[in-house]
Amino acid sequence: MLSTAFATRTNLQSASRLRTISGAARVSAAEIALLFACGALAAMAIGLVHLRIGSPGNAIFRAVLPMAMGLALVPRRTSGMVMSLGAGVTAATMSVGQFGFFPPAALLSILVLGPALDVALLGKPQGWQLYARFILAGAAANLLAFSAKVGLVALGWEMRGSRHFMEFWSAALISFAIWGAVAGLVSAAICFRLRAGDDLRRA
Repeated sequence: MLSTAFATRTNLQSASRLRTISGAARVSAAEIALLFACGALAAMAIGLVHLRIGSPGNAIFRAVLPMAMGLALVPRRTSGMVMSLGAGVTAATMSVGQFGFFPPAALLSILVLGPALDVALLGKPQGWQLYARFILAGAAANLLAFSAKVGLVALGWEMRGSRHFMEFWSAALISFAIWGAVAGLVSAAICFRLRAGDDLRRA
């Protein structure tokens, strides 16, 4: 059962621009450690890097690339879930140590991004379909984060930058969706080839 849960995604393996380390049928400790590290990088990008961009929902752009790299290096079925677990553990540890700041919506976006990628990449999408799945996963994760932000504000739980959020929620909804989709597309283009032989032909 464990081998099925961590089965190699051959389509991701052949499309990866990075050298994958998932060759054996059984997942190794090195692969789990690498996935946790990618999740930790995503969490640190959210907690430590705060860019003053006026468009809401941009935090996911900093988190998607480490997770896309994780999938390119360890292309297994539940890699996304393992990375989100690593991100959650890292964020919790940093929060306890009062190191960094994690906006709830941004934190939720990386916690759901991993499972969203796992679900979106079911089957064997290739080429533009692979890119489209990343776009959908990024948009879905950010829209869930938007819903959480709206819910928290509606309950009266004030967060940094949320005082006037409900005054422009409709524009924020579009912004969250666009940022998630663009983040998914850019990370997919960086880590995966549109055609499996592209890099080989250029070499």
